[in-house]
Amino acid sequence: MTGESDRPGSEADLEKVEAARKVMERAIWRLNILEYVILAGALLMAFVGGALVAWVLRAAWDLPFRLTWAVSSLLLFIVPGGSVYLRELRRGTRSPTPDSKSEPKDPNG
Repeated sequence: MTGESDRPGSEADLEKVEAARKVMERAIWRLNILEYVILAGALLMAFVGGALVAWVLRAAWDLPFRLTWAVSSLLLFIVPGGSVYLRELRRGTRSPTPDSKSEPKDPNG
């Protein structure tokens, strides 16, 4: 004897799928918020680091503070961010296919 909840596509299965979908949406939303918080923290650190670099360079070589601050802040934000972005692009283009996981390729042939 099978009950109503044992059949595929039953009301209980649909409720479980809907609950799992809601949990996934909430987790994705929280991760997106966390990503923006980390990005804002990195931007703040780039501004502070750029100000420190500009202060040191102004004292050492009498460079203009605002211009040095702007350039160094941009470099401190763009260079690491660009390297992470390029690494993710490379990782995305080299994603293995399901066939390549099951059979290792022979380097000699």
